[in-house]
Amino acid sequence: MKIAVVVSELNIRGGTHKQVLRLCQYLRKKGNDVCIYTKYYDLSKTYSEFINFNIKYLHKEPKERQGILRKINALLNFLILDYLREKKLYKMIPKDVDVINVHDNGLYYLSSLAKKDNKKVVWQINDLSGVFSVGIGKENNLNIFDKCTKKYIERVSKKIDKITVNVTKNKERVKACLNRDALVLYCGVDDNKHLIIHNYNEDNKVFKLLTTGVFLPYRNYETLVDVVDVLRKRGYDVKMDIIGATYLCPEYVNYIETKIQKKNLQKMVKIWGQVDEVTYNKLYNEANAFAFINIDQSWGLTVFEAMSCGLPTIVSNSVGAIELLKNDVDSIIVQPHDINKICDVLINLMVNKEYYNRIAENAIISAKSYTWEKMYCEPLLKVFTELLMETSYEKSIIN
Repeated sequence: MKIAVVVSELNIRGGTHKQVLRLCQYLRKKGNDVCIYTKYYDLSKTYSEFINFNIKYLHKEPKERQGILRKINALLNFLILDYLREKKLYKMIPKDVDVINVHDNGLYYLSSLAKKDNKKVVWQINDLSGVFSVGIGKENNLNIFDKCTKKYIERVSKKIDKITVNVTKNKERVKACLNRDALVLYCGVDDNKHLIIHNYNEDNKVFKLLTTGVFLPYRNYETLVDVVDVLRKRGYDVKMDIIGATYLCPEYVNYIETKIQKKNLQKMVKIWGQVDEVTYNKLYNEANAFAFINIDQSWGLTVFEAMSCGLPTIVSNSVGAIELLKNDVDSIIVQPHDINKICDVLINLMVNKEYYNRIAENAIISAKSYTWEKMYCEPLLKVFTELLMETSYEKSIIN
């Protein structure tokens, strides 16, 4: 089967990009011809394993616009620039491709062009566009431009052959917003052999908390900064590392940096930005616990990656990943803004060896059962195969 996998950008490391990588590796392993298409690609800023794939792209980075163009950038992008980019990207896809698999938002024009050519299109939605005012975009107030964008996406979505999502609440949102049924395919978990297996360390003098995610307001890093502040005032030696690209939302980065400075926590909380794999592994290995208290995050792949090496993991109850978690068994589920509860959980992990090791051991057991092949790649390939069979049937009817 000839498959085109399309993702908006590959100049960043995130859950969507890991999802694309593991899928393409599996498709190739099963003998399929797979090529990746993206608007932006920079191998130094994404997962190094992408070097093994044929990747067609337009630019390394989006161009920064100045003056009046910056002010009208959103409208200009959607009405003109995005159309031109996606049209150019679509032209790179061979005419004889069997299935086009589009990942996440921002490729509506490309999808529409593909359907005009009667291509089979599968759309993987990890987060609906903010114009639908659900999930991470629920605070958005729609202007006329947003409403027009919403109408266009609704129209395109009706032509898509199959929609897949990574969590049940996104299935419900797709039904409510697009009136389409979606197939839930959970993400898998990496087996990172460079990560040590964690257990309680009685000699540990500094308790290190780790959190990750591209800097966007729904990450809720401000609450974790408050947690560190409260714990240190209670006499606990706690530090926190934050991994995540900072360029997408400089305003939020500045807000967190300012908060750290006001609380005089510059030596206790470090923002690393996007890191290479060596640094990534080092920070995971040095951590004593992991926190992911995002506000309404659709899934949370990094939760399971932390669990896979036995890092006791604190997860907010608005993260989609909790569909597969067992509270106080393989993870600890909390309200995202409950600073006192999060502090109590961390203190318990610091002082209670039996509790720490029980959570760590159960986390590893749970994470091992969530393989990429079983959870995501194999079911999605089945979707592609069924669509291809439909195409063959349609051609036989015409002939």
